[in-house]
This record gives sequence, C-alpha cells and structure tokens, in this order.
Amino acid sequence: MAEPTPRCLLIARQAPGDRDDLTQDHLLELAELARSCGFEVQARRALKRAEIASKTFYGSGQLTALAEEVARQGVTHLICDDELRGSQVNAIEKLTGLICLDRTGLILSIFEQRAQSREAKAQVELARCEYELPRLKGAWTHLERQGGGVGLRGGPGETQIEVDRRMIRTRISQLKRELTHLEQVRETQRLGRPKGLPRVALVGYTNAGKTSLLKALTGEGEPKDLLFATLDTTTRKAWLGQDFDPETGEGALEPMHCLVADTVGFIRKLPHQLVAAFRSTLGEVRTADALLVVADAAHPDLEDHLKVVGATLREIGCEPEGVEAQPRLLVLNQVDRLHRPQKLDLKRRHPGAVQACATEGLGVDEIRLWLRELVPGPPRPRALEDWELPETAPS
Repeated sequence: MAEPTPRCLLIARQAPGDRDDLTQDHLLELAELARSCGFEVQARRALKRAEIASKTFYGSGQLTALAEEVARQGVTHLICDDELRGSQVNAIEKLTGLICLDRTGLILSIFEQRAQSREAKAQVELARCEYELPRLKGAWTHLERQGGGVGLRGGPGETQIEVDRRMIRTRISQLKRELTHLEQVRETQRLGRPKGLPRVALVGYTNAGKTSLLKALTGEGEPKDLLFATLDTTTRKAWLGQDFDPETGEGALEPMHCLVADTVGFIRKLPHQLVAAFRSTLGEVRTADALLVVADAAHPDLEDHLKVVGATLREIGCEPEGVEAQPRLLVLNQVDRLHRPQKLDLKRRHPGAVQACATEGLGVDEIRLWLRELVPGPPRPRALEDWELPETAPS
C-alpha cells in the first residue's frame, strides 16, 4: 500500500516594503519546489511582520494561529521561504507540532532525490553535511563519565552532539577529497575531448528549457517539466552547419561542430552550500568558450530570473566584461506562449536576444548562426544588459 502524499503549509515573511504580488510569486515558486519534492501543497500564507523574531523568525502568535487553522486538514509539514537557524526550526516545531523545513533544506531534499551519478551524490551529501553541522541539536548524557564529590577526578565526558560533530567533520573531509579526485577526472575528460571543437554551456534559471534546447541542437536529451531535473552535466556534440557563401565562394565546405553542455539550473536564494559543492560541475560553465543563457520568456518574473542568473554567474567567476569575458547569447525560450505585442515588447527590452521555442525548433537556426560567427574567437563588443551587471548600492 502506497504511503499518502505528505501535506504541507507554505509561509513567507512579508516586510513592510515588500510588494504583495512579489511575495505571492515567491510563494508560487516555493509551491513548485514543494511539489517537486513530493509534497501536496495545502495552503500558502504571507506573514506580514516588520521585524524578524529572534526565536521563531515569524512570531509565535501568527504561527500558533496557522497551526490551529491547518490542524484538521492533515498538514504534517511547514515549509518556510526563508533560511532559518537550527534553533528557530526547533522552536517552530515545538510551537506548531509540525515538521519544519526552510527553503535551503527543501532544495537540498530535491537535489538528494535527483542525484544519480557518483559525483552528484557526493556533491549533494557534502552540501547536506555543511548545512546540518551548525544545526545539530540535543546532547545525550549516556556517554558522560559520572563525577562529583571530594577527591574524585574527571568531569563530564564527550557528549553525543560532540561525537556527531566530529563524525560530520570527518565525513566532510572524506567527501572533499573524493570530489577533488572526481574534479581531476573531469579535467582529464575535458583535455581528452577533440581539439578545436568550441565548448558552449547552457545556463539559466531552473526549468527554463535548457535540456529542450540541448535536444534541439544535438538531438539528445530528455526534457522534463521539473525543477532541477538536471544535476549531472551532460555534454553532446552539436552540428552547426556550413560556414560557406556560395555567391562569393568564401568559407569552408566542411561542416562545423561544437560541444554543448547542459548544466544545473539556478534559482533565487540558491544555497551557498550547493554552489560550493557543485564547484567542479559549474567548472564547465567557467571554462566554456561561450554561454547560451536560456530564460523562460513567458514567465511573469523573467527580469528577476535574469538578475538571479547574472548574479550566480558572477558568483562562480564568470564576469560579464573584461579580457576573459565569455560571449553570451540570451535565448528567450517558450515564446510560442506569447502574443505578438508581448514578443514586440521583449524585442524592445532585449534587442540582442534570440526568441525561440526549443520544442518546435523556432530560433535554433539563429542560435547556430551565432555560434558559427562567434565561437571560437574573441567576443564582439556589445552593450551589457542590466541583468548582467552587479546592482549598485543606492547613494
């Protein structure tokens, strides 16, 4: 008999200056994450609070009222859109009687379900260990040496929490050594690839259609309508056509090719533990000759998604300008879901982007032409868009 799907309540803190629609969009994204992890979303709530409560983050009054509201609905989990301290998670669980997950813990759970290869499993386990280490709770006393009284030597022995911390630190060291070895193997594989073939990395917000574009360019890939469906980097050879002009006779008849790598998707508040753990995987992005930045053109938060992608690329070492800046092409995918006025507005906001639909092959020829012209070779001067630049602090 199959176990029933666990039901969850989603909450997010809304500060006085936060827009209602933006908070609701964040809750919708959290709902997609929860469904991807196997939860049934029972309700979503935005908790308006001017200041963060040190003990429970959201305040005991609102949490108690919510717990009473969902008590009869079979809700077992409370999922928060913020990153909480271990003490805050414990306090919320005691107050509500629900199992509490913060955003980082939820994303880690999804990665644990999706990891298939040895490298991906080790990367996710490392991220989990580094996440859990400062959140260990409780201290068992059965390992303490009994002491006390005049003339008796010795005090409390090693508590269980100290043993757990030591075991996790040991495991972290083992995983880092293993990942260092796997990174060397990956580098050897890079060096063993055919010389002269340019390498292109597909990057973008999760579930924007990167794998669909990989399939359109190379004929291989298994697209899935899931968040973080791709954790293991997949590299395939793509045919780019001939760079030959029959009128002038210039160019070569030999068809051109490149290597296209599908990489893990980015997301708002991507846990720093995962960014650090997936260092070798994201190395495919840093060392690529060019980047295809894929975005869901029909998503209402398109501009915010692009800013997240730009910030994450800078975090992993891909600067938008400078001597070593990689050529970038913005691919606005899924334009088949837009009307003509919306497409014209996109063209005005992102004039250098390719409007595409990977599943129908729309825009793929334009992408191939860009790759033939730009890769390999130095990037052409271009005007950077707002999403690529770091945000400037208000004066």
